[in-house]
Amino acid sequence: MRSTLPEQPDILLLEECRKGNTRAYDVLFDRYSGKLYHYALKYIRDEARAEEAMMDLMFWLWDKRHQLEPDIQLGPYLFRAMKHAIIKVLTRNQTATVPLDLAGDTSVEDAANRLRENELSELYQEKLNALSQQRQKVFRLSRHENLSHAEIAKEMNLSLFTVKNHIKASLTYLRTELKEYIDITGILVLIFIS
Repeated sequence: MRSTLPEQPDILLLEECRKGNTRAYDVLFDRYSGKLYHYALKYIRDEARAEEAMMDLMFWLWDKRHQLEPDIQLGPYLFRAMKHAIIKVLTRNQTATVPLDLAGDTSVEDAANRLRENELSELYQEKLNALSQQRQKVFRLSRHENLSHAEIAKEMNLSLFTVKNHIKASLTYLRTELKEYIDITGILVLIFIS
């Protein structure tokens, strides 16, 4: 590479990563890790868990470097992936370290949390399945598979405007249907970021 690695755009650094260049990966890591960490910390509010989510994502990037599209816009892609990592952290049942004499008390609370999480997940799936097939597919590609609006439009042979309308309508519907069941607004904010 003619110019120094830190001056290279993401697309060239990712190309170098595919060739096994760990220095190029280090540049990408330095470029995005701090921003992703602070983005995660805004919602997770726990430094260790935010750092763990960021590290998992950055290691995932190295592992999957050969599978990413050559012309991917890495920044937006990483932030979409981090959004989903944050949701996972916030909805995952965290086992707390407690004194042994209190362990019996937390098992009931843990079971209740798992039950509530399962109920909310089932309710979300039920409401999502109530959407038209095309709207469901657009929403799943956007929120579950992290595809951009342009990627969805291309894959489904739809206009960008139609894709955006499907996502907006789906979000409006889900907000309305789920608002009385969910008291963890931070998760909803993350799920419904457009």
